[in-house]
Amino acid sequence: MKAAVLHKAGDMRIEEVDVPQIGPYDVLIKIRCVGICGSDVHYYLEGRIGSFIVDKPLILGHESSGEIAEVGSNVTRVKVGQKVIIEPGFTCGRCSYCRSGRYNLCKDVLFYGTPPVHGAFAEYAYAPETNVYPMPDSMSLEEGAMIEPLAVGMMAAKRGRISVHDSVAILGAGPIGQMALQAVKAHGVLETYITDVVDYRLDYAKKTGAKAVVNAAREDIVNKILELTDNEGVDVVVEASGAASAIKQSLDIVKHGGRIVQVGWPMADIPFPVSKIIGNELEILGVHRYANVYPTSIKAVSTGKVDVKPFITHRFPFEKITEAFETQIKKTGNPMKIMIKM
Repeated sequence: MKAAVLHKAGDMRIEEVDVPQIGPYDVLIKIRCVGICGSDVHYYLEGRIGSFIVDKPLILGHESSGEIAEVGSNVTRVKVGQKVIIEPGFTCGRCSYCRSGRYNLCKDVLFYGTPPVHGAFAEYAYAPETNVYPMPDSMSLEEGAMIEPLAVGMMAAKRGRISVHDSVAILGAGPIGQMALQAVKAHGVLETYITDVVDYRLDYAKKTGAKAVVNAAREDIVNKILELTDNEGVDVVVEASGAASAIKQSLDIVKHGGRIVQVGWPMADIPFPVSKIIGNELEILGVHRYANVYPTSIKAVSTGKVDVKPFITHRFPFEKITEAFETQIKKTGNPMKIMIKM
């Protein structure tokens, strides 16, 4: 099969590689659509993310959908030809985290496109039967590939115990911030504020339901959000940028007794004023990928509760995958989500 293989930073080539072999509880998927994630771009540019280093050829990609091409001898839930959405983290199923339902914390997880595990920028990929979800007829394969980033937003809403009674500020209006906005709206939130330093991203947020948007490059977001909330602040902050300044500002935007959901990954350790957390009785909740939110995310899209289609701004055939990455890096044509069509 053909696959886009990253050899080192900036060196991705389409090559012939072996089709994955499947076990009795696995399925082989003919990949149809794959979204480019910020982590894919980071590996492409830097050849590493933290302790995960591309030290041998690696296939990236984890936001994916496709069709079942082959099933293992013990597979019963899906059949050949069925369209499916792939949850890209394969866990052990035996540890205390897996058994308690927090399988995203499994220490033995294998995650698409994270060294040394190959991902979905290939004609075929394998997955355990438990990691594929049949796609409702009302959904497209592109929408199926958007379930992975939406699941991050849904996990943020779940971890933050967000409900219709809450006001929410989302710091960062990239793809994950946008999906967090859609997720909190699906939970009934009526008062949403979103910040970024890029105007076109804020335009997307405004068009898709944010009550107000704030450009952090031109305005003091703490003062602005306090002004918008009668000097109260918000019940929940979803920090989706990873920027040190935004992480610190979240402590001043949230109400006393409020919740901060940290989704964005900072590039370095950040000094944190613990006294504010104690004095204001704040809850700080980390989000690491997702657990048990794929079914809800799929239902939200298939029923029309969440519309992910407006966020797919660019489409590239597989043969032009490096051009697609460069488009994302250079922000050519104001990209939000770039989809690779296999």
